[in-house]
Amino acid sequence: MNENKHSKNYANVSIGFLLLLIVLIALLAWITYGTFDDIIGALAFTIVGMLNVFPWFIPFVGIPLGILDTLGIFGFGMYNITLHLAHLSSSWMTIVWFWLIGILGSIIDIMLMYFVISGLKKLKFRKKELYSNYALVNCSIIDGTINSPVIKKGVVLIKNIVGEGEIPGLISGVGTEGKLNIPDDYKIIDLKGEYLLPGLINAHCHLFGSGKPMKIMNLSDKALEKLAKLMGTVLGKKILSNMMKSNASNALNAGVTTMRTMGDPFYLDLKLRNEINNGKFLGPRLVCAGKGICITGGHGGLLAFLADSPTEVRKVIRKNLRAEVDFIKILSTGGVMDSRKVGEAGRPQMTIEEIETACFEAHRGGILVATHCESTHGIKEALLGGVDSIEHGAEITDDLVPLFKNNPKTLRGFTTLTSTISAGMGMAVLSKEETKITDVKKKNAILVEKGMINGLQKAYKEGIKLTVGTDASVPYATQYNIWKELKYYIKYTNMTAQEAIHYATKSNADNIGIGDVTGSIEIGKSADIQIVQGNPLENIDSLGNVSMVFIKGHQIKNPKVKKVKNLTDFEPIEL
Repeated sequence: MNENKHSKNYANVSIGFLLLLIVLIALLAWITYGTFDDIIGALAFTIVGMLNVFPWFIPFVGIPLGILDTLGIFGFGMYNITLHLAHLSSSWMTIVWFWLIGILGSIIDIMLMYFVISGLKKLKFRKKELYSNYALVNCSIIDGTINSPVIKKGVVLIKNIVGEGEIPGLISGVGTEGKLNIPDDYKIIDLKGEYLLPGLINAHCHLFGSGKPMKIMNLSDKALEKLAKLMGTVLGKKILSNMMKSNASNALNAGVTTMRTMGDPFYLDLKLRNEINNGKFLGPRLVCAGKGICITGGHGGLLAFLADSPTEVRKVIRKNLRAEVDFIKILSTGGVMDSRKVGEAGRPQMTIEEIETACFEAHRGGILVATHCESTHGIKEALLGGVDSIEHGAEITDDLVPLFKNNPKTLRGFTTLTSTISAGMGMAVLSKEETKITDVKKKNAILVEKGMINGLQKAYKEGIKLTVGTDASVPYATQYNIWKELKYYIKYTNMTAQEAIHYATKSNADNIGIGDVTGSIEIGKSADIQIVQGNPLENIDSLGNVSMVFIKGHQIKNPKVKKVKNLTDFEPIEL
């Protein structure tokens, strides 16, 4: 009933528009020519002129071909032919109309080129069938556990050819040369002494940005709202979706085999997750929050659901559950990127009751709740509400430590901390001219950055569970430099490189709920693997030099990372 009504309304609007267009053309023709025959001719010219848009439809060559035909370079002279067919003489009206058709055709051609290129990219990144079992030999294995010794002359078997009911892409053997038997049907890959370890897991990232600083961050709220509406169009979503695919692929080529997305617009992260799972796109394993949840006027409001009461929170949680998100992301305090006053970043925004409702409803659905939280008071309220992970963090007081370790309102009885030191480092250290942020945002970035570092130090000292993430997409937090987060962990705590790698692999997988699937080099786990040229236990920078990647058993032989151009290097902040 409603569909029929909408169809009738659409038809009525279309007919009305066409009639208005006919009247307008007829009126202009009367003003220009002054005879009834010329009015009919002008209408005929318009119809025939519409046909001339077709040369522009040919992707890549349509625009020049259409212009050449219009100008008569090849002897066709479509403009003159159209005038002749319509029995009409040239005038300002016909010239303007014809060039409007040309401009329209050019826009259509650009859109067609974009969709053709997008289609070619899909073919490039399409997940191919697994045809070979692999035996990775002559390598040093770091298995992801916290104290395991490095396995020298290591061998890892990956079983891709399986029988009915078996899962392809799993690790089927781990050992050393001479002790682990390599079956005949396994293709041997000599890693020439390089280091093999689990793919890194970025437990806090967004896919909509590359980490490049942009002036767009300083736009007014109204301008950002208009931009958000533009991104919500069919073309806008297509552009955004392709950007997210590119960022996910870039991360994978850098050895990041799992990404936990902390809120992306229009559920596009869920769409990409499903494409990857269905074999349409070769990308990292995605654990997705879908749309975040914040208050009206709160941090992240342009990309999140707005909820201003427990009832509204409950409603949007249920929407996210229906959309099949993997976990819930709320934003319970202010943040740096939309702050207007010094100290506003971290200001509590959601009430304890709203946080508690979000956790209760999500936990009933069997999924975890993560919250953006950048102040000590915000952490306390979030813990009292029952969140499962504090994202970013701040200074942790002694009274909060027991709540992290034993929190009966959480789904699993404890709360983790994801410090995201990378998130504010560039903005805190570099000049405003370099980062393109305001003075207020810079001062807030410094305050929040120091708070996150203090929080990390306290959490590590007290044995609070740590989850590693970078907030990739914010300025200077690129999709491919998660290893720098480990470098910060080592710098600001007494953590060893092996501990840092453990937190970014096996511990990360456990904390985000996929520890039974990935995160370590163990029999039965997914073959989510990176191979690096140097020893990361001696120099963590080696994680930035990836020579090969495996994702669910798929080999990426020569991974290529597309780095953000002209991104300034910087030294980390000193406390």
